Amino acid sequence: MVKKLTTDTKPEIIYSDSDGQPMADNTKQFRWIVTIKENLEIV
Repeated sequence: MVKKLTTDTKPEIIYSDSDGQPMADNTKQFRWIVTIKENLEIV
């Protein structure tokens, strides 16, 4: 007789909040980040 084992536990997913790198490498990237953030706040 074969019995299928069932598991109710799901693996925990850990999302890192920082990789230790600067958020923007240059001014152009920083401006885009700020522009997108401000537009999202308007909605």
